[in-house]
Amino acid sequence: KLAPRPEVHRGEPLDAKKWAEFHAANGAITDPNRVRDIIFRGGISDDIRAEVWKYLLGLDLWEHTAAEREARRSSKTQEYFLMKLQWQTITPIQEGNFTGYRERKCQIEKDVKRTDRTYEFFAGDNNPNLVKLQDILMTYVMYNFDLGYVQGMSDLLAPILCLVHKQAESFWCFVGFMQKVFNNFDIDQKGMKQQLENLRTLLAFVNEKLYKYLTDNQSENMYFCFRWLLVWFKREFCNADIMLLWEVLWTGLPCPNFHLFVCVAILDQEMDVFIDGNFTFTDILKHVNELSGNLNVTAILEQAESIYLQVKNTIETAKEPHVELRKIIGEEVSPAGTSGTSGSEEDDDSCMSIVNEKSLDDQEMAIQRKIDEACDLSMSFALF
Repeated sequence: KLAPRPEVHRGEPLDAKKWAEFHAANGAITDPNRVRDIIFRGGISDDIRAEVWKYLLGLDLWEHTAAEREARRSSKTQEYFLMKLQWQTITPIQEGNFTGYRERKCQIEKDVKRTDRTYEFFAGDNNPNLVKLQDILMTYVMYNFDLGYVQGMSDLLAPILCLVHKQAESFWCFVGFMQKVFNNFDIDQKGMKQQLENLRTLLAFVNEKLYKYLTDNQSENMYFCFRWLLVWFKREFCNADIMLLWEVLWTGLPCPNFHLFVCVAILDQEMDVFIDGNFTFTDILKHVNELSGNLNVTAILEQAESIYLQVKNTIETAKEPHVELRKIIGEEVSPAGTSGTSGSEEDDDSCMSIVNEKSLDDQEMAIQRKIDEACDLSMSFALF
């Protein structure tokens, strides 16, 4: 039996007065945990948001004095422009012999042209901010050769650049954000698949009615949430709301997977629409994409926290171990005792794995095709 969902209300944002109280005489931040708690409860006021984001994203370090902070920024700025110079000085012959580089450069150029163009900061032809956006993404290719650039990364950078303005500082804030969502861009999509599995586990636990409906309609794979997870709801909210949502998520409170509770809160809100409309998977995907610009970020954050507290309170008093749920909310789980297996059983398992190898491969290919289809449909929707 699920514990009741407690009523949750958002708090006041971290403002300039409160922020100043956390500064020691030497410029260090005295209580980062308390700062994060205030941000989780209410976000950050507009006038100090750019400064605080640099801490949340790791450009500035909480313990650094003012002098140490300035020295670090100066060093990081020099490092950025050194990496930028590397791709700017690639010769035409080098580029012609570097297929991976050409492909990434081409994709960046395409994506920059269609990223947040409805916002004034990126609007119009020959906008210098588009050049900055492209330069930062190209420099990230040099910073992280293995990942390079993947569609969706421009969505994550755009609000940062829009707020921070300075190219080098925006780059390092983007690096910090990418460290938090790096697994979203795995080539084999392993990270995304695990998040979809965790989301499925969570929804099945807190909303059995909706989960049963999705299962009955071959939609329990949750692929219609792919875009939400990939770019952390960037295309679902306006810039002001996504800034609030992201800074809440960057605190890591109340658990590392709070973004999954945000997903569940949105699905919870749309449950009656799905069921009353007898929606198929395609209908759900279309409806979810059309939610862009029509979601109340405050209500969703309150609902998400309420669901988190419900799950936490339920498993704390449950007799069942709920191992997967405990992992999702960030609790340490003791390794369960496993019984030994005989050599013959291991041999049998090996034989069975060989027999089933082809069918498992086929299943994996089918799953991948479904994910790719959902991703393509989600990411192709124009920004609102």
